[in-house]
Amino acid sequence: MGAVVMSKVLKIETHLSLEELEISYRACKEPVLRTHYQIIWLLAKGMKTRDVAAATGYSRSWI
Repeated sequence: MGAVVMSKVLKIETHLSLEELEISYRACKEPVLRTHYQIIWLLAKGMKTRDVAAATGYSRSWI
């Protein structure tokens, strides 16, 4: 039998605008925090989790 993959719907709260997320991502010098900003920014832009995983190198389950 094949594995069943349950997908979650991620909801991004709008504490920061897309522009503020992008600025924070591009300005951040700390690598892990920079990647966190990138992931949140890409998701907030409407990218699918699988595409964000491909762009960042993180697994879909981590995102």
